[in-house]
Parts: sequence; structure tokens; C-alpha cells
Amino acid sequence: MITIVSGKGSPGGTTTLAALAAVWPAPVLLADCDPAGGDLAPGWLGQWLVAGTIRADRGVLSHATATRHATTGDPGALIEHVQPVPPAPHVGLLVGLMSPGQHSAISAAGWTRLTASLAAFRTAAGRPADALVDVGRFGAATPWPLLLAADVVLVAVRPTQRHVLAARPVLAELAERIVPERLGLAVCATSPVGTHEVRAALGWDIGVEMPVDGRTAAVLSDGNDAGAVPGRSPLLRAARRAARRLHGTHHNYTPAELRVPAPRVSAGVLTGGLR
Repeated sequence: MITIVSGKGSPGGTTTLAALAAVWPAPVLLADCDPAGGDLAPGWLGQWLVAGTIRADRGVLSHATATRHATTGDPGALIEHVQPVPPAPHVGLLVGLMSPGQHSAISAAGWTRLTASLAAFRTAAGRPADALVDVGRFGAATPWPLLLAADVVLVAVRPTQRHVLAARPVLAELAERIVPERLGLAVCATSPVGTHEVRAALGWDIGVEMPVDGRTAAVLSDGNDAGAVPGRSPLLRAARRAARRLHGTHHNYTPAELRVPAPRVSAGVLTGGLR
């Protein structure tokens, strides 16, 4: 599970997460867990949301409501709240909240149940699925269970003074509860020089580095071209390298899983099974 959190100023964490999901080398679960209201479906997949192909009422909120009497997270209960992503069939989407007011219906226990379910999710073919989680801007309502359980927590930042200054208190607070090996930076809309400056200013390793690429960013953040990602672009090349590295580093297969041939990716690949 890889979780991205942002400071002030919309540094590009949601777009980065969408880019990673679009090129992830295996089935992946994309969870929009911003307590202030999610942007993944309204942004990248807005046309599909308007058309009703993706349902706004099926996701984080419906899972919290359906499991409100449960005492623990159940991966099997999560399956019916995950929807396929038309532009990327290997991605399953857990739609986020549509407004900040819906956050009160989740509760700390709801986030804890969701965290356990995300961490233990399996595809219909029975293989573990990685989870990419967007918790939005860091603040009082941030769902800590999704940060504490993550294999990697990345703080999104742009190479500007404003975003670097906004990231500092976030990193300081996260570092009090998350070990340094699991905490890093997602530098967005950057250049090699910008990335170097961000690392020098903040003193943390770079987990993901995304270059400036306005055309592809507009697809992933505003749903241009119905959310269909281009075959080639600087942003997706960088995302593909990062996705392969992160998946290879943090997704540990058991010997039994290694003997099972990888399933063919289909639109319903994430709809099924327990871990």
C-alpha cells in the first residue's frame, strides 16, 4: 500500500497517483480517501462519472455504511464497492467522498476497517493487488490508519518555495509516527534541478519524480480526452519507471503465488476474492 499526502497548495499528488495507477505493472486498487472530498473520479474520470458508467454512490462512503456494524475490516466486503476504470482496465477504483460533509459518516473506526480491507485485498484471480491511496491535504481530518499501515508514505511537493515550506510541517509531524524508511517525497511538475533543490531543502529521499507535462496532466486531472492516457509522454515514462520500482520493491509474492501464471488483465480483474 502506497499512500500520498499533500501540504497546502495542490502540489499534484492526485495527478501523480493517477499516473502511477495508469501504468502500474499489475492489477492495482486506486483508493480516493481524501476526507475533504475526492478528485480522482471527478477529475480523471469525470466524463465516465457524468455518464453514469462510474457511480458516485459506490466507494468509500458505501463501504463505510455497509460495514458500520463490523468490528474488523473484511477484504471480501470491499469488493462490491470497487469499480473498473474504463481507460485503464487493470485499475479498480474506490470512489471518494463527493463533499466534505460526508466525512462525518466515516468515523475513525470506518477508516480503520477500510485500511484493513485495502491491505488484504485480492483480485478475482486470487492474486494480491497493490493499493494506491490518496488522502488529500494533510490536516486534522487526515485518516491516520491509511498512513500508519502504508508500506510507503509520499508527501507531494512542487519545486517552489511555497510548496517546500508547506511540506516541512507535514513531514515533521509524519516523522514523529512513521519510520524514515517508509517516508519520502513525490516531487511533481519538476526538473532534475528542481528535484535536487527540493531534496536539499527538505532532507528526504525522493520516492517519485514527475516531470512537467501539461498535456498528460490535463488528462489525469481534468479528464481531457475522456481520461484516455496517451501512449507516450514524459509524465507516463517517469510514472512507469517509478511504478515498476515501487511494485518490485514492496510487493512481496509468496512462493505459491510465484508459481501461478499472471492472469490476463480484464475490466473485472479486481472484482473478486479475499486475501
